[in-house]
Amino acid sequence: MELQEVAALLNHAGTFDSRLRRLMSTPQQAAELIRPWSDALAVVPAVLGSVRWDAAHAVDRFYEQQGGDRTAQYRSVEPTDILRAWSPRRVELLQRHIDPVPIADPDDTVAYLAELRAVRRSVAAGLIPPVEQRQLSSKPPAAEVEERMATTGSPIPAEARRALAPYRTLHMRHEVFVA
Repeated sequence: MELQEVAALLNHAGTFDSRLRRLMSTPQQAAELIRPWSDALAVVPAVLGSVRWDAAHAVDRFYEQQGGDRTAQYRSVEPTDILRAWSPRRVELLQRHIDPVPIADPDDTVAYLAELRAVRRSVAAGLIPPVEQRQLSSKPPAAEVEERMATTGSPIPAEARRALAPYRTLHMRHEVFVA
């Protein structure tokens, strides 16, 4: 989050908690509170629609006292509470992400891994959307595959189909039924 987003988040939390309002009563005190919060929440987006995340809602949930939880009664919201609420969304983003093939040379292990890590960090921070599906090749099928498709209607060679037949019983029943 940027400084302005953190300031808005703390202002929102101050509507629930007078302790935070007292901590930010002067511009100097507010700056002293906003800077460490901004550093701690640098990897957390303020709003991210793809995983239904809004940091203000995390603050709301902290103060709701659900299930008999009275934590908010004894202490005000802290960056760790926001990070704890963001963690499941971050995991969701990373689980949906499939690493694209890096541009770096695979023989240059350091550059290759650095590029993979940078993309994963960006996805985890919500800066870029997760790549959910590998791109299909834009190359046309080989000439022999096109020829096989034209003659047999299947891209799989006859020898391979016979070898796979014992493992594809449902497919074989369908072929017998259709024939």
